[in-house]
Amino acid sequence: MTQNDCEIAIDPQGFKDIAEYLKRKNRPWQSALIISDENVWRYLGDTIKHNASQAIPRIETFLLPPGETSKTIEQLQKCWQFMLDKNLDKSSLVISLGGGVVTDLAGFAAATFMRGIDLIHIPTTLLGMVDAAIGGKNGVNLPSAKNIIGTITHPKMVLIDPSCLQSLSEKEFRSGMAEVIKHGIIWDAGYFNYLDHHMEQILQRKPEVVATTIARSCEIKSEVIQQDQRHKGLRDILNYGHTFGHAIESATGYQTYSHGEAVAIGMSCAGYLGREMGMVDNLFIARQDALIRKAGLPVELPDIPFDTLIDLMAKDKKTVHGRLTFVLPRQIGHVAVVDTIDRSVLVNTLNAKRQSA
Repeated sequence: MTQNDCEIAIDPQGFKDIAEYLKRKNRPWQSALIISDENVWRYLGDTIKHNASQAIPRIETFLLPPGETSKTIEQLQKCWQFMLDKNLDKSSLVISLGGGVVTDLAGFAAATFMRGIDLIHIPTTLLGMVDAAIGGKNGVNLPSAKNIIGTITHPKMVLIDPSCLQSLSEKEFRSGMAEVIKHGIIWDAGYFNYLDHHMEQILQRKPEVVATTIARSCEIKSEVIQQDQRHKGLRDILNYGHTFGHAIESATGYQTYSHGEAVAIGMSCAGYLGREMGMVDNLFIARQDALIRKAGLPVELPDIPFDTLIDLMAKDKKTVHGRLTFVLPRQIGHVAVVDTIDRSVLVNTLNAKRQSA
């Protein structure tokens, strides 16, 4: 599978064969920086570094504290300085090894150091595999706004080894399912039905079913991006549930909910807003929320003041000329971008959502 000339390889032996993948790119890499977090490095670091060193003579490592709170300008600056101190140059490669936080920060570091050096993603979480590593988006957070600073820079390759998901925590695996479910809602009703019928096997991490799920989610994200490579409109649908979700993450200090959990709640909120706007009915809400719950994800709106949530949503990067913009459902497999929503409509939606608990 390719996207923007980026090879997306899904290989259960990918970690073992990483040197062959690197050699196949035929690039003049003499040095590389692996950016990872401390938890991932403890389990996979030595293996990845050893295998990659069969293709690249010098490999340095930069480790982040785990968690969303590492995705900051301060950590990025430390990474830039490390790259400079280690004499990385235009012919060097950045390899991200980890989940969405690592992928986003490493991608931004590669895109900006010396005005851009080569990048390869090795995602180790389901969220990273089906979302963060695909499409070239990267960035860091400000305390009151998520992913507000970043670029779109495509990696040379995304190497996905699904076998590493077997050791992923239950919380992290289920978190990734939010983005998987999102793909069915925004693009492919048949995929939504597949997830509904196979959720138990997916959560049991049956290798063949998980590999099929990852492959289709990667295809869907690639299909969307290929039709909107410069992010002029269609690509916004990938943010379904994220306007609400990012506000929830910010309001809770990135500590209470994982990204996937916040997006799951956000998708449920988007369903209620879609109903408020006359775009979907109660059956849509019931089907969507049932699948989210089946994946073990939350749909209940946390006890956050509505004004706080709405003010945070107003800082979302999709807001244009002060107009709050939302991706809202029309039916399973089809959504629309709406930017004419009054604050009173949002308050009514959040009231309805809270009362449904």
